[in-house]
Amino acid sequence: MAVELKFSRVDRVYRPPDVVEGSVLIITPTSITHQGVRLIASGTIMLQLSARQVGVFEALYSSVKPIQLMNKTIDISPAGKISPGKTEFPFHIALEPSKGGLVDSLYESYHGAYVNIQYSVGVEISRGYLMRPISSTAEFIVEGQRVRVPRAHVAPEAVNFYITQDTQKHILAPVLRSGGFRITGRVATRCALSEPITGELTVDGSTVPIRSIDLQLLRVESVNAGEKMATETSEIQSTQVADGDICRGLTMPIYMVLPRLFTCPTLSAGAFSLEFELSIVVTFDVGLSKHAVHTEANASKQVMAYETLPLRLVRT
Repeated sequence: MAVELKFSRVDRVYRPPDVVEGSVLIITPTSITHQGVRLIASGTIMLQLSARQVGVFEALYSSVKPIQLMNKTIDISPAGKISPGKTEFPFHIALEPSKGGLVDSLYESYHGAYVNIQYSVGVEISRGYLMRPISSTAEFIVEGQRVRVPRAHVAPEAVNFYITQDTQKHILAPVLRSGGFRITGRVATRCALSEPITGELTVDGSTVPIRSIDLQLLRVESVNAGEKMATETSEIQSTQVADGDICRGLTMPIYMVLPRLFTCPTLSAGAFSLEFELSIVVTFDVGLSKHAVHTEANASKQVMAYETLPLRLVRT
């Protein structure tokens, strides 16, 4: 016996106040008796504390209560019998928050390291006493309603940046600090989720050969842990801009596509917040530099310079 949930939209993307439509497909070689077919639609925010921020024991034993966004139960078939072959039960569910809940609107779907916002539809076929129910669950994606605004109001906001030995807050290898380097550019920091992050950068000068330049998309997740917010930064994806020792003075484009589900509009709620950052990472090849001192301790661990910029992601 097989139970499958089919949605009316192939991409399973819905925006409030859409109606989630689909059907429950049941395939069975023999007839079965059931006590009813029930459909459950739920939306939940799962929060987890970072062990590095609150400690291992507190992260393991302190539970953060999930936040219920929506919870609906619909009986799509009364008790009866399902005939052999294929049987299909249509369903439709209004996409709206639970009445009397803690939130008055639905947040976008998001899969993170410490914050997860997930929506799903599940079906359960009750088979009576001492018999396990047959169930199936499928996730669907919720996106915020797109707002039509003048083009000038949603144009990406670009900021200038520069990376030198004087802008680094971590300890640099002496060969980098004495030789010097300068990378400049501009990048959009206010971006629509449906558009890529764009910009450009130029290596104005560097006495040490460059191995690569990469873009790192970071998520900054904060969870309320009693009297403080436990904040953790982790990498979502990395995109290489250049490989090898780049020509000095050459302008290179910056282009990064934002991944679905792993990003969402910048959000700040009472129990949690979601922010995003873009880090431009320059890796130097100290071993090829004629200025390198080969007896320098831990030189291989100190060959990076970077600049991190806050992003504001919006749905347009």
